[in-house]
Amino acid sequence: MVIKELEQLGSKQSPYKRSIVLIRHGTTQWNVEKKYLGHTDIGLLPDAQEELAQLREQCRDLTWNVVYCSDLLRCRQTLAHIAPQLIEQAKFDSRLRENDFGQWEGLNYEQLKDNLLYRDWIDDPHKVTPPEGEAWKTFAERVNSFLYEQIWSEHSHENSHKTLIVTHGGVIRYMMSRLIHGVGFWDTHVIPGQAIQIDLEKQGDHWLGRRMDFPYIGL
Repeated sequence: MVIKELEQLGSKQSPYKRSIVLIRHGTTQWNVEKKYLGHTDIGLLPDAQEELAQLREQCRDLTWNVVYCSDLLRCRQTLAHIAPQLIEQAKFDSRLRENDFGQWEGLNYEQLKDNLLYRDWIDDPHKVTPPEGEAWKTFAERVNSFLYEQIWSEHSHENSHKTLIVTHGGVIRYMMSRLIHGVGFWDTHVIPGQAIQIDLEKQGDHWLGRRMDFPYIGL
């Protein structure tokens, strides 16, 4: 009787477990030059296929219930390199774009370090916004909107599911800070072409997240 009740409980809980893999796009020329790259829509380096070959192999036999991708070219190209069979399945979402750095797009630290507004932004990005750029609040609100709608909502998927998200470094850092308790924005280091897996389980009114080794996929 106890075993049967536990099996029934496990069945009822299964819709509240989620496995998410976050992939940062491959390397661009601006990444090499350490330039701020937000909404500027440039593609990957010519050797992207070689750079992403290991990730493609890791993803080769994996299946996903849903695939999301930033609508910017570098993310589209990354998805095409690592899993071309998923292009038609993918949902391209502008909420997954990197933060917009405005007039600082295409510039690096050396070019900006004497700019007082830039130095204020470095010290407190939550309160200071790049000229013609995106405020932190706006960035956070759009990523939160995606998380609430596509990840945390009980109605987003009826069953336990595996989600692939191809996006940008800033978005991944922010998502990690929201999905795993105690993780700050700058605690996550993610290089171009890297995958990070998070397993989520709902307990009461809260989702509890754990970072897992990739390419392990649970559920």
